[in-house]
Amino acid sequence: MASVSESCSSDKVLSFARKDNHFGAYTLIWLDSLINSPKYIDKQKELRLSINYLQTFDNVDKCIKYIQSVSSQHRFIVIVNDDFCQQLIPEVHRLPQVFLIYIYCEYKPYDYQLYKRYSKLKYGYNQFDDIINRIRSDRSRRIEDRHDQPMLISIFNSNNNHEQSTTEIDGQFVQSQLLIAALLKMKTTSTDKNEFICKCRELYKDEKSQLHFVDEFERDYSSDFSLWWYTRETFLYRLLNKALRVQDIDLLFSFGFIIRDLEKQLRQLQYSSPIHVYRAQLISIEELNVLKDSINKLISMNSFLSTTRNLKLALAYFDPSTSDDEFQRVLFDINADPHQDSIKPFADISKISVFQQEEEILIMLGSIFRLINIYCDNNKIWHIKMNLCSDNQCELQTLYSHMANQYDSSSTKLTLFGSVLIDMANFNYAEKYLCQLLKQISSEHKDIYKCYHALGKVSFEKGEYETSLIYLFKSLEILQERRSNDSRLAYIYNSIGEVYQKKNEIKEALQSYEKALYIFKQTFADDHENIAWCYNNLGIIYLEQKKVSEALQYLTKAINIKQGKLPDGHPCLGNTYNNLGNVHYFRHEYKQALEKYQLSYEIFKKSLTPRHPSIARALKNIGVVYEVMRDFTEAKIHYEKALHIRQQVFKPEHPDLIEISKDIERISLNIQ
Repeated sequence: MASVSESCSSDKVLSFARKDNHFGAYTLIWLDSLINSPKYIDKQKELRLSINYLQTFDNVDKCIKYIQSVSSQHRFIVIVNDDFCQQLIPEVHRLPQVFLIYIYCEYKPYDYQLYKRYSKLKYGYNQFDDIINRIRSDRSRRIEDRHDQPMLISIFNSNNNHEQSTTEIDGQFVQSQLLIAALLKMKTTSTDKNEFICKCRELYKDEKSQLHFVDEFERDYSSDFSLWWYTRETFLYRLLNKALRVQDIDLLFSFGFIIRDLEKQLRQLQYSSPIHVYRAQLISIEELNVLKDSINKLISMNSFLSTTRNLKLALAYFDPSTSDDEFQRVLFDINADPHQDSIKPFADISKISVFQQEEEILIMLGSIFRLINIYCDNNKIWHIKMNLCSDNQCELQTLYSHMANQYDSSSTKLTLFGSVLIDMANFNYAEKYLCQLLKQISSEHKDIYKCYHALGKVSFEKGEYETSLIYLFKSLEILQERRSNDSRLAYIYNSIGEVYQKKNEIKEALQSYEKALYIFKQTFADDHENIAWCYNNLGIIYLEQKKVSEALQYLTKAINIKQGKLPDGHPCLGNTYNNLGNVHYFRHEYKQALEKYQLSYEIFKKSLTPRHPSIARALKNIGVVYEVMRDFTEAKIHYEKALHIRQQVFKPEHPDLIEISKDIERISLNIQ
């Protein structure tokens, strides 16, 4: 059994490889077999003056694989030599991350038939300087408007119509709101700015133009100038929006103090009367179709939203040639009323913006809107009408508030951030930040027991059960040394019981759960949700012991309390419905088991990130029922969905991943 210090010291655990180290809105890709020849070295330097993020390739297959490997939230501008056109373009043209393709035809005329077949081929040139000039021109326009950059949108579907395609991102909506709330709840420390600057120096070490801005930021930045810095075309704007689009956890953590400064300044400048604003945007056909299916639903813009009061100015950003088979022109038409309670701030920043002529109204990160209507006008512009919502008025408020309140704002910011990451199933990142905290605080720090407890939960989720017990018993030991005899001990006993249960050490699990229940009963009323948590866990143990009536008794107690105390859609309800499904399955009541598992699945989808292991567990259980009912095709479909989630979260040696792989192998034999 490894020691605590050993399990936190491994650099391998804490290393995170980046697929893309370019942190601007656009990455320029140049594919040419002679890319490294002296002839093109100077041209590369020229391009870097226009766009800082240049990736070069001399092999078409490697170029294709790179483009395909990067998130669709990125945007690529591609330069390709005519010799590689026929190989590259058919493979990458339909990918959303490919925005424009420039063809360089040095020795042959441009193929206009190719241009007709592929809409993203806007230009063909036989002089490379012409390409550089065109990129500079396009770059200048993008700097001004920023409206062809991808948006990060989450949609909350409250009508529980399971046929809607958007239901699968409900949980992402809630979790994105919780992550933003955690970033805002953290307290800024004296080291935040210096740590951020060090990270920026590393990211931009080869880009002198951006390092100049980093130096200026270090010298001049203050919280009351955060909005001015955000509006400038520098590393800060590009890096923050890239981090938000691709959900780069490390960068978002580093940006925490700036996000808090921006929110504070927006509140200070809050617009005082109802306003009508617009935003021109290019979005993909797929994104537009999702929005069309989301009328009267809630939408969260998980980025700062730049808008203008001037309709003519918004429309002027559209190029008539930009609508094609891949991207459509849309105009967000937004009503915002600051008189609503608990509304996220929005402000007229035109007087402090670098771009004063834009009449910009900036809307806070994470603002929630109601999508009212979508229609296409005679100019082939899609109008998307939305109302900015009060956080208190939207349907998910009860669920969101209850989940947000579980995070202790008095904790250190690393403990708080780690807890949020665990709930988002970002276990490696959670481990990274919690181990970082262990190195920073003394053994006497008030939060050290929380840190060990959280690391125990991370190790449990990763299938590292022995390590989990080390952390949990260390947390328990610290509290006992402090002569604590309150509910904090009970939380740890419950976690210990969960590990023993996974190890199939049922006697030890039962003892831990009973200790937790005893302590909770000294502190809380009989109908408290923590009591229900213990009843739920005891029900699982009694089912493991084949004491079905006792299991059903405890699980029924648990669900009755939870239904009275928890909002609809809370994941703790999903856990107990799943366990009630297990009771029905054990009793060969397969129809009832399937109903409970499906109910559990729908709850998890509504409240958890799509990659959460609890969703995979519900999918697997649904598959088990279909398998026993000899519907092998449906069983395999659900097993494969569970496998897909577990592959995103777990290492190959995780017991749950091994188990689901065997399930698929077994069921495949029956289908053949």
